[in-house]
Amino acid sequence: MSSQWDAASAKIVHANSKATIAVVNGEPRWDELFSRYTVRYCQLQTAQWYSDGKEVWVTDRTGTTRIDAILWRVGAIRLLPLYRSVLEIIRFTGLPSVNPAETLLRCFDRLSMYNEMKIAGLPLLPQQIAIGHRSVEKMNPNLPCVIKVGNFHAGYGKARATSEEMLADLRDLVFAADDYVTAEPFVTYRSDIRCLAIGSKIWAMKRKGAAWKANTQTVEATLLDQIPDALGDYTTAAMRHLRADIVGLDFLEDEEGKYWLLECNDTPGLSGFPEDTAQSVADCLKRKMS
Repeated sequence: MSSQWDAASAKIVHANSKATIAVVNGEPRWDELFSRYTVRYCQLQTAQWYSDGKEVWVTDRTGTTRIDAILWRVGAIRLLPLYRSVLEIIRFTGLPSVNPAETLLRCFDRLSMYNEMKIAGLPLLPQQIAIGHRSVEKMNPNLPCVIKVGNFHAGYGKARATSEEMLADLRDLVFAADDYVTAEPFVTYRSDIRCLAIGSKIWAMKRKGAAWKANTQTVEATLLDQIPDALGDYTTAAMRHLRADIVGLDFLEDEEGKYWLLECNDTPGLSGFPEDTAQSVADCLKRKMS
């Protein structure tokens, strides 16, 4: 049910009888897929949240609304600890959410995501991890390598070092970053594959990037008619372990045919996949609300 905030009397006035879905940082496409509901778009970076332990309200410049469900579409932003608290509110109240709040919390940070995928048995590249500028100075990875800073996705916060001089420059640069730093081997790959899973359905897309970054600046994308068995198994294992409704797994296939997981996206983009994938996401949330 959607609502308005009456600042004078400090109470909620219910506006209509439709259940309200808050689409957080989502694309403006969801109204048509939730036609029986009130759709309330909000930005995680500017919204304020309140809960009495049973119900949840969101407030921004458009007003205050009591919400009945969450469609979490938060992408490549800096995930502050405050945003984790929003997920804890959703989890505490049991508000229907896609993905579930507990799944989003387990993958909230890149290091958390790596740990979850390690437990699930997916193939991860070796990692060096440093917290603090003196620890960064101790990093001595084999070259070429990829340096990553913090929790960003979509190619942000990532750089490739191909020489000792470049690695030294990157050490100096990340000195200014108040975040953890990782180093991993650069993989000379023959294919970059995104596996998208929604419910029991899995799709796979082979992509070609404009530069060395595999999962960004895509210039060509082809849906695979058949998903390699290993990738299907890895994707199913990740979904089961996370108890997720939707995941997007980015794999590299190296020159020897071995697959390596780059990252698990708990709010994957749907661009390039069949149009009915968005409907599948919407159906997941509708089932939770019924």
